[in-house]
Amino acid sequence: MSLQERLQHFKAVRHTGHGGERISLHRAMRTEPFRRLRWLEILGLPLLFNLLLLAFLPQTLAFWQAVTEWSIAATGVPAQLSRLEILDGRIPGLWLPWLDLPASVPSFWQWWSNGLAGLLLLLLSFLISPENMPLRYLLRLFVIIQACACVYFAFLPAAFSHSLPEYHSSCLTFVLTLLFLMPWVHALTFHVLEKPLWHKLALSGASLAYLLLEAPLHYFAAALVLHYGSLLFMPLLFILGSLMMEVMMMIALYAWAMSWE
Repeated sequence: MSLQERLQHFKAVRHTGHGGERISLHRAMRTEPFRRLRWLEILGLPLLFNLLLLAFLPQTLAFWQAVTEWSIAATGVPAQLSRLEILDGRIPGLWLPWLDLPASVPSFWQWWSNGLAGLLLLLLSFLISPENMPLRYLLRLFVIIQACACVYFAFLPAAFSHSLPEYHSSCLTFVLTLLFLMPWVHALTFHVLEKPLWHKLALSGASLAYLLLEAPLHYFAAALVLHYGSLLFMPLLFILGSLMMEVMMMIALYAWAMSWE
């Protein structure tokens, strides 16, 4: 056997498994051609979605106002709904819903019931099997946040300067910012890949539609928790139940889009 034939044989053996099957290249080592025209998708698609959102921004905020009004009527909570001008009025007609709904510091019974519930959750976390370890740590994270809130409201209840209307308005402002940033995140993480154009349009479109509908309902539900459960729940909601929920859903939609054929 000549040297050239031996080299070819060794190359063939390198890519052959123990059963004789061919070993394919691992997906982490694969490369794909990058067409220059793809820059049009990377830069053009997020710019297109930003311009569309900017053009329909007054209608978007009016939709949030209408959904919040419907939520108040459906639940019957004693809330007053007004509007908060954004961007200091530099663009006329842009108003965020301002939910005037009271939320107080925790009462004696609310404080003790939350403390006991946290203790029960902590004990429950030790009973969860090792196979469900993520749930165990999630429960302990809940307990840590609520325990810190209980300690704070036990000693400095009057020093808590945040209110329910401010929380509601701030969270909607965060989502509004996310609506403009999210197409650019897709540009860096999805549009750079060799995917059909309609996949890229569908991912950004579905993400925008979800955020537009979810945001007013999500934060009205959070406002109900604060109204009936007191401000004791605001740290927990702000850390784990606010923008993190939208970000996790964006990740889920991205993972779903990656599976499209």
